[in-house]
Amino acid sequence: MWAGSWVSAWFTSAGITLPAYIGAMLVAAAIRNLDDATNLIGLSRRMIDDIGSAALALFIAMALMTLKLWELAGLALPLLAIISVQIIIIAAVCMGPIWYIMGRDYDAAVMSGGFCGFMLGTTANSMANMESLVERYGPAPRAFLVVPMVGAFLIDFSNALIITVCLNIWG
Repeated sequence: MWAGSWVSAWFTSAGITLPAYIGAMLVAAAIRNLDDATNLIGLSRRMIDDIGSAALALFIAMALMTLKLWELAGLALPLLAIISVQIIIIAAVCMGPIWYIMGRDYDAAVMSGGFCGFMLGTTANSMANMESLVERYGPAPRAFLVVPMVGAFLIDFSNALIITVCLNIWG
């Protein structure tokens, strides 16, 4: 995170506005890829998985604890209608195109579960969905490579760039 704050500061000094966590994400990806290629640090896959699971559980608990549901009471019916339509569409997409595009196998099923979690919430929901599937039915290494890369890395970068560009154009 320390090195990531330097990267984020460099982006800011270059006039590029990105979320603060992007620098840390880039540094973490570089360290992980360097260690996978050289085994210089010797990061344990089990340790990384355990830390990731603990961080995911902490994030979900914190997110749920900070919800102020009483402020949404007046929006209950419209939200229920929107969520109902969203669930139907996501279920159709998960059982149809995602399943077929990803290869019609077990990894595709786990990726569909990850997509469902991502579309109904965040990447954390996606990872929680996939972890529960893998815990019950066995490992899906390709799914755990594809979904976090797309959900966390590429989408975050895309959103940050699109939002920044739009704010600079219309702001």
